[in-house]
Parts: sequence; structure tokens; C-alpha cells
Amino acid sequence: MTTYLNDLYSKLEAAYDAALLSGSLIFTASETQTTTETEYNVKCEVCYAPALALKPKGITPVVESKTHEKIERVNPFLPHDPALFVANASEHHKILLNKFCIVPHHFLIVTKDFHPQTQPLSPEDLLTAWNALQALKNSHPDAIAFYNCGARSGASQPHKHLQILPITRPTPITNLVREVIQRRPGRKETRPGDHFTVPIPCIHHAVLLQDPENTPGKDAEDILVEAYIKLMDSMLMSMREYAEQEHLSEEEKDLVMAGGRASGLAYNWILTREFMMMIPRRQESTNLTKEGITLNINSLGFAGMVLAKTPEELELVKKRGVIEIVAETGFMFGKGGESRSAEEEVQKEKEQEILEKQMGGALSSL
Repeated sequence: MTTYLNDLYSKLEAAYDAALLSGSLIFTASETQTTTETEYNVKCEVCYAPALALKPKGITPVVESKTHEKIERVNPFLPHDPALFVANASEHHKILLNKFCIVPHHFLIVTKDFHPQTQPLSPEDLLTAWNALQALKNSHPDAIAFYNCGARSGASQPHKHLQILPITRPTPITNLVREVIQRRPGRKETRPGDHFTVPIPCIHHAVLLQDPENTPGKDAEDILVEAYIKLMDSMLMSMREYAEQEHLSEEEKDLVMAGGRASGLAYNWILTREFMMMIPRRQESTNLTKEGITLNINSLGFAGMVLAKTPEELELVKKRGVIEIVAETGFMFGKGGESRSAEEEVQKEKEQEILEKQMGGALSSL
């Protein structure tokens, strides 16, 4: 592992305690409630933190007015607050504490130079996030990394940054993945490197990661890049197939096709030491209720963790459930809006092969 992240948790603790004492970091105590999503046999989490309703909104980059006069906006990462700095994470990344946190030691992996939050993750981005998770392996075995990419992903800053929650318990999605990949009679075994789906709406693109220490000829960067490309290709293909559905409105088709191009893509990316997943986004917030309530969703929503900042938001989540609310912000791939299981994907491939052979035989007989 890179020496940049030696003693990472000790550095996090020291920087966090000092920033909290100086007032540079604001920790908001929250109440976590669980919702039992019986249809999916998973317990999701609702974090209630009303004080965060006062948090300043995200900023925008430098823009030009109609008179071509530049309007300066503040980028909190360039320069960063020295009190929030933890360590360099790589040659091109630094670690900063999340200024407004509800999980102690929540930190960001930020590019040292400006890169937009709409860019795909680079091999160095992927490896840096992985190395950080590995550095927390002993103290926080279930830490989770995530990236909110694009305008509809829930990103709060335009400067490229990944986030890591150093938690000691599995997230709801981690528990569900561990259940899904278990070998059972009649179910195809999910092996390291395999693409799989999760049996909840919108999460159709996940890869079980290979262990670099037990994969000859591949290092961690190779494995991560391979998984990322596999997920991106699969996700873009799903969006193009989705756009071909006859019942879609022109507005919906335009939205899908805009997202189906890498330049206009908005998605959430999640990484643990066990799996990587990618979820394309159709909208940033849940649908507007008749009471005028919406809920912003970022990557953690698809990990089964939702943040409510008002009593009305909390009541909405408790009434409808985390998964139903989060699903509104993604795409329902597959026939009739339903996802295909791994077994259905295999069957589809077999049917396609048979059809191609039949077509080939028919043509040869002419």
C-alpha cells in the first residue's frame, strides 16, 4: 500500500479533534431510525438531523454574465481550510474532513487541481479510494466510499471529490449484497469479477471484486479499472435499451439519451472492499408530494441510508420506506420497468445465440 496513507485513522482522529475544538468543523448529532423493507428483506436507515437544514447550499464554479464579466465563486477546496486538512492521499489527491458531518471522521478525497465533478473516475481516483478503504481495514472494516457524479447525482460541490464514511457496521446495501451472492441450490454462484444485480429497483449494475492478493497477474488498479469499465459499459447499454421502449414519452427519451452519453451522464458510484456498483440518475430529488415535500438523494440513498432534515421529510420516509423513495430518482431497466435477474440475463444471452444460429442456417439455405 502507498505510504501516503500510513496511520490514516490516527491522522483522521487528530485532525478531527482539533478542527472540532477550533470550530472549523461542525458535527451535528443525529438520530438514526431503521425501516424494515419487508419486500426486500432488508433494514434501511433514516438519519434525522434537523440542524443540517441550516447548512449552506452547494456553490457553483466561476461563470460569466451576459456582459462577459466574470463572477467569482468560492471553491472551498482551492484553497482548502488548513484546519480540515488530514494528509495527502496520493500525488494528485488530498484528504479533507467533511466540514458539516453527522458521522465522525467523515472525509473527502479531493483532487489537488480542479477537475469537474462531472468527470468519470480516473485509475488514480479509483486506486486512492481503494487504498483509503484498505488503510481503514482494521479500525473500520465496513467503511464505504462513494462518488456523486453529475448534476442529478446529489453532488454538492463542482470540484471533483470522493467521500468515505469510516463506519464499523455494514450498510444495508452491504448486508443485502452478502445475502444475494451466497451460493444456493438453483442459483448461479457469484464469483469474484462477476457482474450481478441487486433485487431492488434501480440497482442493476454491480461487480463482485477480485482480491488483488489472490489474483495472479492483476494488481488492485487493474481490478478496479476493469470493474469500473465493465459497469460503465453495462450501464450505458441498459440506458440505450431503455430508450427504445415504445411507451416512453419524447421527453423521457431525451432524458435517457442525454444520460446515455458519457458527457451528460449523472450517476452514483459505491465502493467497498467487497464490491463496486454504479446507479444512473434520472433526477436529483424524489417526486414532489401534494404537501410540497421532496428529498434530495445522493449515493448513500442507494446504500440504504437516507438523511431527513425536517419532521415532514422524516414522516415521508417512514410512511413510504427508503427503497420506494430512492427508486424514484433512478431508472427502472428491463421489461415493464423491472430489472432482470442474473439467471434472466444468462437466459437472454442463450436465446440470442440460438436466434443467431437459426438466422444463419436460414440464410445458408437460400
